Amino acid sequence: MKNLKQIILLLTISVMSFSCGSDDDGNSDGNGVLIYGDTEYQLKAGMIQDYGEYYDGLYNFDIYLVTSDIVESDGEPIPEDSEFSGVYFELFTSNPSDLAEGTYAFGDNVEVNSYTYANLFIDSSIEDYNGISINSGTFTVLENGSTYEFSFQGTSTDGTSFSGSYTGSLGTYDYSDEFDRSADASTVETNRTSLRK
Repeated sequence: MKNLKQIILLLTISVMSFSCGSDDDGNSDGNGVLIYGDTEYQLKAGMIQDYGEYYDGLYNFDIYLVTSDIVESDGEPIPEDSEFSGVYFELFTSNPSDLAEGTYAFGDNVEVNSYTYANLFIDSSIEDYNGISINSGTFTVLENGSTYEFSFQGTSTDGTSFSGSYTGSLGTYDYSDEFDRSADASTVETNRTSLRK
């Protein structure tokens, strides 16, 4: 499982220099909602990060949906607001060019239309990241391309139910050249943490 420091690095200014090929400025015009327990959060923006081929014929795209606009600082995407909430999913597809339409289910195995890691971040800031792991649920891609439409639902490790949806464009970031992923399926899960920032 990815540790907290790795997730913060994806949302904050990186102290390392990554070659990030952004197709736009990271700010997007989205409209969505995250319902966590009895509380509703309005999702304003999101981003999709392309990590390329995970192993033979399996591709990795990460989705962030947040209550803040997303801006770039030193080439890295960060929330514009000092406090933000949202959701993150690491998704696997057979489509090399985009996150394919369909339903992705939480599970223990990295396979097509799955995710093995996701989390919620509630009332967080750069200094105080309040991450909560997700341990069940689904993420559905209803539309992809210039406009995306998602729905999602599940349960977090603290037993709280969540659900939500998002429609809009996404900031796009290409990290597909960052890692050497010449491994077979038996070694990928063991080494997964080391392949991430």
